[in-house]
Amino acid sequence: MDEYYTVVQDLPQQLRTTLLCLSSRKATMVQEIRLRANRPVQFTIEGRLVRAAALLPSSCDPGILSPEMVQQCFLALCGHSAYAYEQELRQGYFTAANGSRIGVAGLYSPEGIAVVHALNLRVARWITCPLPPHIQQALRKLRGGILVAGVPGSGKTTFLRSMIAFLSQWDRIFCVVDERGELVPQTNTSQEDRPCLNCDVYTRVSRTEGIRMALRCMNPQAIVCDELGTAADAGALEEGLASGVAFLASVHCDTPEHLYQKPQLVRLLKTGAFSTAVFLSGRERPGTVTKMVNLT
Repeated sequence: MDEYYTVVQDLPQQLRTTLLCLSSRKATMVQEIRLRANRPVQFTIEGRLVRAAALLPSSCDPGILSPEMVQQCFLALCGHSAYAYEQELRQGYFTAANGSRIGVAGLYSPEGIAVVHALNLRVARWITCPLPPHIQQALRKLRGGILVAGVPGSGKTTFLRSMIAFLSQWDRIFCVVDERGELVPQTNTSQEDRPCLNCDVYTRVSRTEGIRMALRCMNPQAIVCDELGTAADAGALEEGLASGVAFLASVHCDTPEHLYQKPQLVRLLKTGAFSTAVFLSGRERPGTVTKMVNLT
């Protein structure tokens, strides 16, 4: 069963029943489910918004979502325990138990989210992509770090996941720091859909703490983590380099020039943790490499 149905299963019954009518063939195309107050339900497919009613049977049109329904969806997705996701919600999202990241837009207050106006349900699937020969060779040797760069939705997580699967095949000792539970989903992917991963995974822990835990206890040759960008991240990388660890990580960046124009990325590069940067094409072809840059 496609992960789309797992995500939908956690919605309130009225909306769940309607969205479950989507055919299995079309369900595999859905990357995101977007719920907005006073707007129709929409899907993201190949980087574009499509009204859900256009893909559902005519008898299953979910119609326009009321503000009350969006609020009910939020409460259902977080198990009526928003306080349990307080730290994540301060960053505009939370990760559901099934491994899908839920973006949350609305009225925020010092105490947290007050009124939810929109939700973006990202369907977490175990998807990989082909790795260029140069990247495969670098992973076999692990003599330098690899930085995966791209805009949101360009497949950075997919590319990192592909490197995780490759390293597992070569019996490398490595750890994955999965702060948001997306790199290696723990509950929503059947084992036959993904390879047996021979690595140690830290789930739902901050990148900096996860990196330090791995360095203290697991003696890894490499550490994989998603979406670097803070000063604390750079400090953790420096600690890892002192231990001889190679880092495989991602950042939000669209061009090689912008790598050197954003202060937070410049600090990451100055650590010397990365010898190669891989740039991905964009939303239309997620996980596709358009350029590789030597950073040494």
